[in-house]
This record gives sequence, structure tokens and C-alpha cells, in this order.
Amino acid sequence: MATRRLLHVVTVAGIAVCLLLAVTPNLFADSHARIVRLSDIEGTVQIDRNTGQGFERAIMNMPITEGAKLETGSTGRAEVEFENGTVLRLADHSSIEFAGLSLHDDGQRASEVRINDGVVYVNFKHKDGGDFRLDVGKQTINVDRDAHFRVRLVDGGGDIAVFKGELDLPANGENAKIKKDQTFNLNFADSSQDLLAKGVSSFGSDQWDSERDAYDTQYAASYNKNQYPYQYGYSDLNYYGSFFNAGGYGTLWRPFGVNALWDPFGDGAWAFYPGFGYTWVSGYPWGWTPYRYGSWVYVPAYGWAWQPGGWNSWNAYPVVVNAPTTWRRPMPPPRGGVTPTVIVGHPVFIRQPRPTVPGSVAVMPGRGPIPTTAATRPTRGQVGGTPAPAPKSSASTPHAAQPSRPPMQRSTFSSPHSGGGSSAPRASAPAPRPSRN
Repeated sequence: MATRRLLHVVTVAGIAVCLLLAVTPNLFADSHARIVRLSDIEGTVQIDRNTGQGFERAIMNMPITEGAKLETGSTGRAEVEFENGTVLRLADHSSIEFAGLSLHDDGQRASEVRINDGVVYVNFKHKDGGDFRLDVGKQTINVDRDAHFRVRLVDGGGDIAVFKGELDLPANGENAKIKKDQTFNLNFADSSQDLLAKGVSSFGSDQWDSERDAYDTQYAASYNKNQYPYQYGYSDLNYYGSFFNAGGYGTLWRPFGVNALWDPFGDGAWAFYPGFGYTWVSGYPWGWTPYRYGSWVYVPAYGWAWQPGGWNSWNAYPVVVNAPTTWRRPMPPPRGGVTPTVIVGHPVFIRQPRPTVPGSVAVMPGRGPIPTTAATRPTRGQVGGTPAPAPKSSASTPHAAQPSRPPMQRSTFSSPHSGGGSSAPRASAPAPRPSRN
């Protein structure tokens, strides 16, 4: 009898464990629900969002998830920003694949990027630890310290040039160390021909990479991890807007040059992602962090402002507070067998300069004057109104440059719709799909 009871208990326990694993298959596995940001595009850039529809024209601020692919054409450049501020930059005729974007049980992030073609710049920041791996031909680079370097792939080989920091690379059964101002030449057909050389050749795209790096460094100088756990998008918040305190609302952020009639959801797009569904993509160059975290608050007599917070999960749909009764909440398009990207309003999916409108003061009833963001616009060399040190430059290093915005490019994405406001999409029109370069 005791044996039967024991067998019964064991059987029930076994069934319970099986059911638990069936209901929560990822309970003891890594989570793959990470997103990184397509933070900048110029010229022809295409993305495969792993939806089964192949490549389509990319939109700045598109989320990038595991399995996505990104490529640039003859005039294309693209930048991808990770949660901790690490960036990848693709020069023209380049292609990469995000083979892994996961989160370990212990909270550490694991990223694996496969470089398939072209020239890719990597500015890696190890501030949050985690695993960061680059697959370059037959080589795998495990980046475990701060480093800024360039990878080039050519037929049958390539090279890795280090601008800052150092890298460890397995070579001929040993561990080769590539230090600053050194280049490691790769021969995929015969690894015994791999060669470590002094010096770094200068490429035409180095200046662009250097300018973008200096911009990120300068406008993220005030970044505080205790206040904002994710660094991606922070530089753009400081460049395109400013933070302020509003009585009864706390700390808010608002872009420069907008007024009380401005709608933060008037222009953008809905893009579909497997496992997440439709996600709002803002058409503003700063439109990452304010739409992925926190909420948009409507302040009477002042207008919309972003309230930081909600860092435990990212938002696929806009979160709004205190919206006017006449305001129409943006809604995702209905899902069907085909899930095209849907344009809303008249977005301009390129990086734009800051507005230079005169400052003014908006008065909120019972709360006193609140300077508008135009009035608090920082001058160059400042971050959020606080002086920021300019990045160091070196005349002897061709890769160094002063911070500046990249030249403006023509839009690579045109809207098939008309009309303003934040109304829902009028039709599920697919995004244009140019031929691959």
C-alpha cells in the first residue's frame, strides 16, 4: 500500500512538472524578447524583420529583434544602438545579421552579430557586462572590454583595425591580441597566413563613424544609469529637446520647437514583429526612448510631454496619460495573413537638425511659468543646459573628429497616405520595396 501511494505521488509530481514545462517552455531558458534600435540611416538601407516577407526599406527607430538582417546599398549607411550604448555602424555595401539577442537567467544580455559583407564599425561598451560576440567569416570575436574597431570583409578574407582598446582573437591555435593602431589581416582559405601589422589604413567612411561617435559621446555626457537604465536614445534626447520640472507632474521631457497643438503620434508607422505584433515606430530622429518606455502626458495649456519611467518593459503601443477628450488614440492596424508596414500621417524618416525658434514662456494655471523647450535649448557644447566637455581629438589620428551632425539626406521612405493628427491608419498599404543593391 505504501509503495502504491509513493508511486502515485511520484506520478502526480511528474505530470505536474511536465505540465509546468509545457505551459512555460522558457521558464528555465534564456529569453529572446530583446530589442535594439536602428538609430540612424542614410541613403539606401534595407531590413529583413524575420517576418518571411524578405527585405524592405528600413525606417529609422525601427526595433531590431533576433533573426533580423540589415544591409546598405551603394549610398547607404546605418547605425544600430544597443541598450548600454554600444553601437554598430554599417558603411555602404555592407550586411549583418542579428543571430542572437537574448537575456540570460541572471539578467545578463547576450548578443551575437554575424558580419556578412562590407565595412562595419563597432564601438563596444562593457559597462553592463554580458556576452557580445561577432562572427567574422570563420572567426568568432568575443568582445569583453571597451573597444572601438573596424571590420572589413573582402573576397576570401578581411581585416580588423583597432582604433581604441584591444581585442583578443583566436589565431593558429593561439590567442592573438590586437592593440590600438594595429590591424589583423585575415585569410579565410589559409589561417596560417593571418598577419598582425602595425598601423591602421584610412577609409572614406572613417570620418562619418568618428563624427557619430563624437556626437554620442558629447550628448550622453550627463547620462546617469541610476535614473535611466538604458542608454540607447539618450544622446538624441539631449540634442533634440530638454528635461524640465512641472509642478504636479514631476520631471518631463519635450522636443524643441513644438507648441501646444503638437501631436507626438501624428506621424510615424506601424511595423509588425513576430512574437510582438504591430509596434509603433516614430518618425522623429529622437523617437526611440519616449515611445518605448514611460508615458506621454498631456499638460493643460502646455501640450504633450514625455514622462520617464516604466523601465521594466518596453512599450509596443503608445502609453498616454490625461489625453484631451477630442484626441484620438493611435491604434495598430488589424492583423491578417499579410502584415505590411503601415504609414501614418506624413513622417520624414531621416535625421533632422534641431529647431532654432525663439524661446518663449508658457504659463500653466496655478503652477507658474514653465520655460518652453525652445527657451531652454542648449547651445553646442552643452547637454541639457549643462556644459559638457568636448570629445578629445588627436591631430595624428585620422579617425578623430569634432562632434557634428551628419549631412542631411533625402528621405528614403515616402508616405502613401495623407492627413494629419493621430488617427488610425486609413489603409493597410505595404511599404515600398525597392530592389536589393
